[in-house]
Amino acid sequence: MLKPYGLDMETIEIKFRSLKNDVKLVYFTRESDCNHCNEAKRFFEKVASVSRKIEFEVFNFAINLKKDWEYRIFAVPALAIMGEKDYGIRYYGYPQGTELYNFLDDVVYVSCGENTLPSVVSEKLQKLDEKVQLKIFVSSTCPYSLPVAKLGLKLAVANDNICVDIIDAIDFLEVSEKYDVRGIPMTVVNEKNGFYGALNVEEYVDNILKLA
Repeated sequence: MLKPYGLDMETIEIKFRSLKNDVKLVYFTRESDCNHCNEAKRFFEKVASVSRKIEFEVFNFAINLKKDWEYRIFAVPALAIMGEKDYGIRYYGYPQGTELYNFLDDVVYVSCGENTLPSVVSEKLQKLDEKVQLKIFVSSTCPYSLPVAKLGLKLAVANDNICVDIIDAIDFLEVSEKYDVRGIPMTVVNEKNGFYGALNVEEYVDNILKLA
């Protein structure tokens, strides 16, 4: 059971019936100086055990340095979610509260690997001819965070030039301070410029194109 997390196995099993392709969850942890690493590992491991379509792999952040570099992991706990290919989607922290169901939806979305964005937005994304790194700072207590995090994931699936880090701003205060996060949600584009708020999808993409 996953009752401590607000979920039961039946709920996850029903949700994962929609999995289309295999999914790989790559989790990064360390033994010390990590408040939620063990708890996050137990959660992701349990979720992965529900379906044969999900592979779960664990690396020690402090030891497997080549893997840190390969998956571009800069802090823990962190999770890479991959479908038929690596879409560049990374989670820093672990889902809590309403984020739990959103996380399950994200796994299913990556499994399907289909672009569900409006055609006008997809056309705008075609203008990206170089890599764009998004860092999306969110909080489990912010109702505007989930839509932005989900949109970031959809953009990464829709365009190979987009990579996204979804970061719990409270759990990673040092990272938040580094990027001068003064509100949630905040999106940082290419390590430099950022913008706030849960904009509609077209406005959000316009901001990314302008800053990129």
